[in-house]
Amino acid sequence: MTTNSKGKPGYRAQGKKRADGVKHGFAINPEQMEYERRKLVEEMSTKLKPNKKQLNTMAAVAATKEPEYFDEEGNKREPTMRILSLGAGVQSSCLALMAQEGLTKHKPDYMIFADTGWEPSFVYEHVEYLKKAITICPIITVERSNIREDLIRAANPVKGSNEEHKSFAGRVPNPPLFAKRPGGKVGMLYRQCTHDYKVIPIQKEMRRILGIKPRHRVKKGTIVEQWIGISTDEAMRMKKARMYWLESRWPLIEMKMSRADCLQWYRDMKKHPMPGKSSCIGCPYHHNDQWKNMQKNYPMDFEDACEVDDKIRTGLKNTTAELFLHKSGVPLRTIDFQEKPRQQNLFGETFDEEFADECEGLCGV
Repeated sequence: MTTNSKGKPGYRAQGKKRADGVKHGFAINPEQMEYERRKLVEEMSTKLKPNKKQLNTMAAVAATKEPEYFDEEGNKREPTMRILSLGAGVQSSCLALMAQEGLTKHKPDYMIFADTGWEPSFVYEHVEYLKKAITICPIITVERSNIREDLIRAANPVKGSNEEHKSFAGRVPNPPLFAKRPGGKVGMLYRQCTHDYKVIPIQKEMRRILGIKPRHRVKKGTIVEQWIGISTDEAMRMKKARMYWLESRWPLIEMKMSRADCLQWYRDMKKHPMPGKSSCIGCPYHHNDQWKNMQKNYPMDFEDACEVDDKIRTGLKNTTAELFLHKSGVPLRTIDFQEKPRQQNLFGETFDEEFADECEGLCGV
């Protein structure tokens, strides 16, 4: 293995090390994953031949257990606080309402909704419903700023201002916008929006609840258990928390519930309205069926997305690349999503294979 001057593996060696298909920073340790993979292969019928990605997902589900906490003497203890990250989509809302109905082993102390300022109207309506339906704990709304306005302002800085000399990413934590070069090649920008508009505001609120002042360290021994509404079909989106005092937990995966199971739970309960998919109106990760639904049933939202798409076109500094919200690299308003695709997606209307592993755990749930 090649090493650099500091004795660490070089980029090529690191890349080979991660070539098993499990992303860097994944929540389940490689040894446990390998054990579960072997066990799954042994238990499966010879007729079932999942690919490596599917096998990894099943292994991750099998390896996900309820976390345990211990004090310095080795005795079991409860976390300092349990927080549910509420995206107000299908999964996180299902988890919140199951906790309200007493169907989860534990109950959260707080639920926190991070508002990007550009959520669809049905998301805001559902948040208001949840605030009335949830009585076991408070629901808190936090926000960084309005991502829609930030995007437009970043792509169109005032001439002569300090902002004009910064790169696009320097002016706003950008979504994974599509950049099209003059030759027609389309690439994707690095995503920063989830971290800055979702993760950071929620963590700041956790610190506020704990009584931690800005720039002060969280007291040793503090454990905040963060519930995230990722389901079994999205198990490879699980990631470890980066803070020493924060522990991520995925109760839906512990209960072996998929997104379809969550939808079925709403149907069986016949008590709570079924929410839509939670994501920003102009999220570049939208698959064509989401754009189609928006274009047909939410024309005001679609026009809103088109307006932003029009205004970000030349947002990149010192480059001839143009920015787009859609992966085709053409203006959003010129696309007719009502046309039937040449080949139907076998996974239905809520799945885009190209971006299946890209979204962070706090978006789209």
